Amino acid sequence: MNQGLVNPSPDGRGWLTRIFEFAGVVAFVIMFGSTLLGVIARYFEFGGVEWSFEVAGIAFIWITFIGVINAEIRGENVAFEALKHSAPPRLRAVFETISTLVLLAMGVAFLISGWAVWQRSWMVPTSVLRLPTGVITATVLILGLSAVCIAISRLPKVIQPLVSKHEKERAL
Repeated sequence: MNQGLVNPSPDGRGWLTRIFEFAGVVAFVIMFGSTLLGVIARYFEFGGVEWSFEVAGIAFIWITFIGVINAEIRGENVAFEALKHSAPPRLRAVFETISTLVLLAMGVAFLISGWAVWQRSWMVPTSVLRLPTGVITATVLILGLSAVCIAISRLPKVIQPLVSKHEKERAL
């Protein structure tokens, strides 16, 4: 995963980032289109598109989870950004370490809980379209795996200053 982020294309984005951005756009178009279809159907009072709001809800869930992944890939963690940018360099490194470890822990938690839900209910049908709810639960697993991979790709950047500092102290 790190290769796609480290070796970006000429426009500065790696192949993995492009995939997640494309998936987010597709999910948004699906959500917008199905919501619009449902609104038009209600306005003109024709039936047969009751499924459109279920599709919009599922697409919204995908947009939310893919959006979190896209923001994390860019390092835009809203919880730490203001603190990190206003802090002195040494404290910034501490915030970077904490946010990477929290991201790793969160990813593992999402994987564990997502897998538990997946095992119990992935084939339970949704209410209207009768799709397997695994379509929704997959978002939790993808977010968990992505968070773990992003955190692991950041670990060398977080660990490097600590190792360098230790080597400098040892040399003295």
